[in-house]
Amino acid sequence: MSKSQGKNERIEDKKRVLWQQLEQAGCLWSYAKNANSINDNLLIEKALLYLEFEDLHKLCELYPMKQIQRVWRERLVSQGDYYGILNWLLAVMFFDIKKPEKIKIKK
Repeated sequence: MSKSQGKNERIEDKKRVLWQQLEQAGCLWSYAKNANSINDNLLIEKALLYLEFEDLHKLCELYPMKQIQRVWRERLVSQGDYYGILNWLLAVMFFDIKKPEKIKIKK
């Protein structure tokens, strides 16, 4: 087994763990029953929405913080007040944004 093949398997294992956590929480009932059935951005979105803060570090092991933050801004912040408290908590506790009230909503 090559190094890149081993790395890819570890990445897929980590995705599978996230998938299982989301599935156990009842968040993926409308999706196929395997981790490869949703794209990365949807996995990031669902993890930000439904996983505990302690579990969000797993996202950082799989994806660059810029991608996670981009998905957050495009899919959650863009919802405005609907996810207001969650967005504030993510901004302060996960993304280390000092003034979360200054976050611009892109429409």
